[in-house]
Amino acid sequence: ASGAKFVSDDGESSFWNKGNMATFIWRGESLPECRAADSLPKAFSASGNEPFWALSLEGQELEVSTPEKEWIATVTSIQPLLEDGIVSQWRLATANGDQVDIRSEVCRDTMSGMVYPFSVSYSGQFDGAGCGGETLSLLQGPKWILTETNASMTPSSNMYIQFLADGKLVGSDGCNRRFGQYQFGSEMIHLKWVGSTRRACSESIMQDATTFAEAVNNVRSISFEDNRLIIESRNGTQLKLKNEKP
Repeated sequence: ASGAKFVSDDGESSFWNKGNMATFIWRGESLPECRAADSLPKAFSASGNEPFWALSLEGQELEVSTPEKEWIATVTSIQPLLEDGIVSQWRLATANGDQVDIRSEVCRDTMSGMVYPFSVSYSGQFDGAGCGGETLSLLQGPKWILTETNASMTPSSNMYIQFLADGKLVGSDGCNRRFGQYQFGSEMIHLKWVGSTRRACSESIMQDATTFAEAVNNVRSISFEDNRLIIESRNGTQLKLKNEKP
């Protein structure tokens, strides 16, 4: 093992950083793995449409495929590019003269509608644009607090959802704490509350809590707008949530 590890006196919490990555356990609960903001994910994949292409990057090896052919290229350099003093883009050069630009911004797949944390462009043996990274990295970690909705309910800072590691979903409906599960696929989104505490609240708060919980249980799609998570439910309810990061 490498890096530095810190453990609380009671052994319930720990922080362990290894290179550009870190793991954090808080009171026995594993939180999502953290990555330094100026680094790319350890294993990175991306794809695009019209024409279809896909790539995967691990270490210095870049695997690329198109309908016509597949090849492996060696990455000779990865150049971080600054914007307002912050690394927002990486430029990869390969031994065969190709170039890959990876930009840290929300990207929506043109076919599935799924959102991803990076936009990607490829130039060289073919020219293409698409999306990359893992959708979960956009969601996991902070609390997403309800700020706006089209339903007849009053948003509250006590209404939130939080995506933890291993598909665990926790949150509050404004009255009771809830816990459940989530699952994401290339064209599938599934959120489900499976239990809650049993606290009694006023009738209006309970009505709002039910509306909020049902919207989460019936999610149809998610998107991002101005750093807010937007949940569209199958019953027409829209939830706009802002994360608690400063």
